[in-house]
Amino acid sequence: MVRTFRVAAAVAVVAVSALAWPGAAAAQAAQTVTMESFSGVWEGVAQTPNGDVPLRAAFKVQDGKLGGTIESTVGLITIVTSAFADGRLTLAVDLQGGAATLGCKLQGTRIEGIWEVGSDTGPFWLARPGTGNAGSAGDPVSGTWTGEVDIAGQVMPFSMELRVSGDTVAGEMISAAGKVPLTSGSWKEGALQLGFPYTGGEPVTMGARIQDGKLVGVVDYNRGEATGTWAASKK
Repeated sequence: MVRTFRVAAAVAVVAVSALAWPGAAAAQAAQTVTMESFSGVWEGVAQTPNGDVPLRAAFKVQDGKLGGTIESTVGLITIVTSAFADGRLTLAVDLQGGAATLGCKLQGTRIEGIWEVGSDTGPFWLARPGTGNAGSAGDPVSGTWTGEVDIAGQVMPFSMELRVSGDTVAGEMISAAGKVPLTSGSWKEGALQLGFPYTGGEPVTMGARIQDGKLVGVVDYNRGEATGTWAASKK
């Protein structure tokens, strides 16, 4: 029973951030990114404990620094300082008189990163308006999903935030069991494949297809040591 619970817990664990995803390095190498690459207007979402917060950013580079503001439903966010190194942009910002930090990279056509306010932290993304990077008819996978995994009769709830860029998938999976970064993800010809390591390094893979608006598929723990099924609905 302990082993079964341990295996089930592995599947319901969270993938924290696209910045930790190994495939991001290959995507970054395919383009020349400078601070000017972040200039312009962007729209997106920050994931918070209280739900998703819409964002609209206007960035401008002047005298080698990136400035601007980010409009959000929790207040206006003003850039105080910026730093750019090795393709990573770090912003110190003012949020209604409080200090916060945004760390991000340009992944394909989107800015993806992590926000930090005190001890709170979470992922965010930004895309050019009208690009459809928030999910569209051609991308039914991007977004927030909630579901359950069933291994040997042990059922555990989880949620996941997925983002599709081309045929690559990155994002976060969330549960009370813990956290683990995705090491692989793809969306090709209607098939979703996700991979991540368990806390001991054992590989976990999840595959699924969309059926009646839900992701329905199978999960494999440690190359066949245990298998099960899972299903998730989009929020």
